[in-house]
Amino acid sequence: NFGKDVIAHAIERGCFGKYFRCIDVGGLDFRRLPLSEICYTGDKGRGRLRDDFDEVDRLLEEKYPGVHKVHDFLRQNGLRDALRGNKPTRTRGARQIVTPTCTLFQGLATGHTPVIKSFRALTVSAGMVYGNPESLDLLQGWDDDWAEKAALETSIDCKISDLEMATVDASDLAKVGGARPWESITVPKRRITENQHGEPVLKKLRDEGKK
Repeated sequence: NFGKDVIAHAIERGCFGKYFRCIDVGGLDFRRLPLSEICYTGDKGRGRLRDDFDEVDRLLEEKYPGVHKVHDFLRQNGLRDALRGNKPTRTRGARQIVTPTCTLFQGLATGHTPVIKSFRALTVSAGMVYGNPESLDLLQGWDDDWAEKAALETSIDCKISDLEMATVDASDLAKVGGARPWESITVPKRRITENQHGEPVLKKLRDEGKK
């Protein structure tokens, strides 16, 4: 929650950075974040034991800096385990620690997770906001004299007052059913195809972009 009262209280206590972070994730393909070049991705316990968590942390920061920053932010809030200074076990290697964060990114890209609806998270690109409209209203309620607001505007290269919610034409969307009625999701039509029964289904990631 980054409403004015909450943020003001965090600033007063000197813990703004713990609860709010603007993270540049440019250059990432959220749908494809392979870890094979970073850590052991197999299923054998002895393979996990060979992971050097400090080295994995370095490689993650080098290959996916945005993912590394998000993982570290979640770690600071008790939502992820640390890599650096930690050690693997037969049941938990680096993959088991990092995958939940990668899955979060993939869910944002594919619409398989309600994270933006459930949390006060916004994605900003070229002055357009993707996320919950209420979150933008909260952001635009920040005081103009806050240094944190000026820093955020510098980070996103745009005045908060100039941000606009991205919109989509309903005719460009389609609903895809899941295994259960409540698992259906709404996605852009370019991400669906038909199965042998003529029913709309999601394209496989490797087929996206094809007609």
